[in-house]
Amino acid sequence: MMTPDVQTIRHDALMAAGVDLMTMRFRVVEYEKSTGELIGVAIENAGFRDAVEETQAMIREKAASHFCLEPVGFIQ
Repeated sequence: MMTPDVQTIRHDALMAAGVDLMTMRFRVVEYEKSTGELIGVAIENAGFRDAVEETQAMIREKAASHFCLEPVGFIQ
């Protein structure tokens, strides 16, 4: 699995929506892939880079799960 290019994701988000993901905080929510059932919140509060990198590791470990990064706030 390739490592996500955080800068490319950031650039694409800026071009599409005008939001700089590096100024946001995220939580990572885990769902059962086959049923869509909520398993839990894997990460409560992380910066974009950390959220992406940690989620990538979880994807490798948990093939039966689906993960969603949800914005929870802005860095001030």
